[in-house]
Amino acid sequence: MPTPDPRRLALERLARTAGIDRRAFLRGLTAFALGAFASPRVRAADKRVRFAGHPFQLGVASGVGAHDRVVLWTRLCPDPLNGGGMPEERVRVRWEVAADEGFRQIVRDGMHYAAAELAHSVHVDVDGLAPDRPYWYRFFAGDEASAVGRTRTLPAPDAANARLRFALASCQHFEQGYYDAYRHLVADAPDLMLFVGDYIYETDSDEDPVRRHASREPHALADYRNRHAQYRLDEHLQAAHGALPWMVTVDDHEVDNDWAGNVSEGLDPQFAARRANALQAYFEHMPLSPSALKTGASLALYRRVDVGRLARIHLLDDRQYRDPHACPRPGIGGSNTASLRECPALADPARTMLGADQERWLDAGLGASRARWNVIAQETLFSAFKQPEDGEDRYFTEDWNGYHSARTRLVKTLQKHKLNNALIVGGDVHTSFAMDVKADFDRPESAIVATEFTGTSLTSAGISQERVARYLKANPHAHFGNSDEHGYLLFDVDADQVRAQFRVVESIKRRGSPIRTLAQFRAEHGRPGVKPV
Repeated sequence: MPTPDPRRLALERLARTAGIDRRAFLRGLTAFALGAFASPRVRAADKRVRFAGHPFQLGVASGVGAHDRVVLWTRLCPDPLNGGGMPEERVRVRWEVAADEGFRQIVRDGMHYAAAELAHSVHVDVDGLAPDRPYWYRFFAGDEASAVGRTRTLPAPDAANARLRFALASCQHFEQGYYDAYRHLVADAPDLMLFVGDYIYETDSDEDPVRRHASREPHALADYRNRHAQYRLDEHLQAAHGALPWMVTVDDHEVDNDWAGNVSEGLDPQFAARRANALQAYFEHMPLSPSALKTGASLALYRRVDVGRLARIHLLDDRQYRDPHACPRPGIGGSNTASLRECPALADPARTMLGADQERWLDAGLGASRARWNVIAQETLFSAFKQPEDGEDRYFTEDWNGYHSARTRLVKTLQKHKLNNALIVGGDVHTSFAMDVKADFDRPESAIVATEFTGTSLTSAGISQERVARYLKANPHAHFGNSDEHGYLLFDVDADQVRAQFRVVESIKRRGSPIRTLAQFRAEHGRPGVKPV
């Protein structure tokens, strides 16, 4: 008897977990995997499709690849808020990559078959490109053409490139504000974008909403697809995707508020199916490599890229593999605030934020790095942040403050490898922070081992600035904190320093708002810690 194919068996398990018909799911993944490699005979058998509306309404996007490759994305979706409006059969999509915006020099092209089982999304790994240069791309289906997108390859691994500009954003609740910040981000012309979570929100807002979700809170796959599609229809978000390559990772609201590993906030016994639906829809709408879709209702999101010899970016996933929250409120599985006296589990050495495999992967990547800078991009606040209340220091259990020992292990990794060039960046807490990462946060005199910048939300509401100001006094390693204003972080990196600008719009409640730099700081190579500009 032949040995069963483990990948096929795993895909069958994913189909069962996600509640999808096994045969249909496997047909879709097979068609998806064929992509540009479908034979001419198979292509000739495909009918020319006609669409009820423009199929490229969700725009185009690209994902950060390497010095010789990028990932291209689109989704055929003529009826975005009602399931997509596509036929059940797969549809042939042609793609082109050019060295010029006018497509006079087409350098790569091919065919891809978009399958209904993956919402007729298209994910193409394009290789054979030249390093450190822009490219333009577009898609065709039937008689329709997409908008033109612009992307960029990374510098060659041995390139002594002098500069990198990148942006970081997170937490874009559709109802709480407009996405004008993206208009300014595109004008700032970063080389790449790091989006570190909460791309969609599953819950509705009561925070003075300026627009509304078009559908109920998602649980089924179709619901999550509609929610992603509504966000993708925003013109400024589309423009940002079409202007530069993105690296993305999930946080909680892509699935369910405060979920952790396999545990939901509401301790839902059916959460495995909901998580599978949410992560599949996320994959279908992000510029991720086809290889990111894994078995067991999970996604392969943590990865690293080298930007020449200047920087190594380690993008983490602190959501899929973390232990459940410590000391949740009775009856739920989500976050809380607690003191070490009330909740000794905060310091339990067995608890993990990243999972053992990812911790080892990060340790190896940091140890082997010869880059001038090591950028550790993850979803949330890393440094200790005491919240004094009623004479006792409390900690928010959702971020790394709920996983003290996991944070200590990462700090010790930086020390073990004698790295003095680590830059930790994150989002999630809807507050701008600039902090020194200490060897021991309980000893203010201990060494500074890294520099941390946490971005505010793009639109999502934060805690009051009064509380932030009060907490800052209890955390001397925190140099700056602001929760009132919203936007993104812009980083300029060269061999000697990193400069971080907190870019904020005048109002997320008004279209056309101007932008300004709220604050800016720098980190010097070889001298970790926040410095004034």
